[in-house]
Amino acid sequence: MSFELIPQKLVFGGAALGYHQRSPVLVSRALPGEVVEAEQVRQAKGMIHARVTRIIKPAAERIQASCPYFENCGGCQYQHFLAEKQVVWKIAILRETLSRLGGIEWTAEIPAHAAFPWNYRNQAQFKVETLPAGKVRLGFFAPESHQLVDIDSCRILSPGLNKTLAGLRQLLNCDGLAGFHEIEMMTDDRDQHVMLRLCGQAPPAKAQSMDHTILRELPQVQTVALEGINGKTRIMGQPTLVYRVGPFGYQISPGSFFQASRFLLPELAASVTKAATGAKKQDACEAGFLALDLYAGVGLFTLPLAQHFRKVIGVEMHPGSAADLRANAQTHDSSRIEVIHRSVFDFLRRFSRPQPDLVVLDPPRSGVGYPSLKALVRLQPQRIFYVSCHPPTLARDLAFLLQQGYVMASVEMFDFFPQTYHIEAFVQLRRAHL
Repeated sequence: MSFELIPQKLVFGGAALGYHQRSPVLVSRALPGEVVEAEQVRQAKGMIHARVTRIIKPAAERIQASCPYFENCGGCQYQHFLAEKQVVWKIAILRETLSRLGGIEWTAEIPAHAAFPWNYRNQAQFKVETLPAGKVRLGFFAPESHQLVDIDSCRILSPGLNKTLAGLRQLLNCDGLAGFHEIEMMTDDRDQHVMLRLCGQAPPAKAQSMDHTILRELPQVQTVALEGINGKTRIMGQPTLVYRVGPFGYQISPGSFFQASRFLLPELAASVTKAATGAKKQDACEAGFLALDLYAGVGLFTLPLAQHFRKVIGVEMHPGSAADLRANAQTHDSSRIEVIHRSVFDFLRRFSRPQPDLVVLDPPRSGVGYPSLKALVRLQPQRIFYVSCHPPTLARDLAFLLQQGYVMASVEMFDFFPQTYHIEAFVQLRRAHL
């Protein structure tokens, strides 16, 4: 059954919030202030989830999406209004989420970092579907479903990744991808060399033939990792990809975590480093003695911090990322870096050195969580930098830190992923007595 709705605001997750017969409604692909006809899709926890069936009175900022897959693909949520308006709304959503979920009334400015809103992704995960007739489809899932949307190109991917996608689609005719369920792509900072990771249960003989074919037919692909063949991972070509950010070259192995926004990545790394050291500090050790980089990945923040602290401890649980972090420290001849291959909680509960000068947190979407935060505040770090990709867990974790005697010094928003609802935030905290 359809009903009219006037959404009031955008909320985290990409939908617009309105009310119908006093019931809250989340409707996708709608904008605040416009009149839409909506149709209920499902209801959960007292919330109606709906989709737009007709735009009765469009908002002034509504535009025609430039991507032909926008209405069906789940990758983007915001192509129906301009990128500069998306930035404004993301700041409002970040502020509202901190208030609603964390009880944090941040009234100061939230500076926004934005860049070119297209072709920005240096990574992508494509789903592979093998049809009963043996044909293969390649694309992304539709919103809130596992129905695959077959795509030829994606406007938010780098040109190099779109070129690789086109090449893979040409190779589909040989049925070599049958049996795989996902293909992960990553390109380097120059968008020239590509690393592929194919996941699934393809027959070993077919898989071996496929990786040789990819390396032969797609010269930009330097690495092909086959994951799931007899329970093992096999790598053909170059074992790693090197991605440069500023003066540092980061070795990245198949499966290791690395930030996916190629335009703003150098700006984020520079912002964290500058905040850690201070704009006027030149001495390599003047920023402090000890910094902890928790959830360090391959060392995006670890390497630059080591230029300004006498000792930096990078903690990473993923074995591949920890190995890359260790290799990156050795490549840059940094004796100041100590790499710990362990979970953050396990490291913090064992670590006994009090009052580190700085702790950098860059957790996954699940956030840091109470047990690790409790162990962290026991150390009484002077400053905490929290880099977050998920405002709800950021709000939860910040609320705990504020209760433990920390104060927020600044909040910045990085629009890493235009056309989507995703928000990257950088929050600086310090102990209240400082």
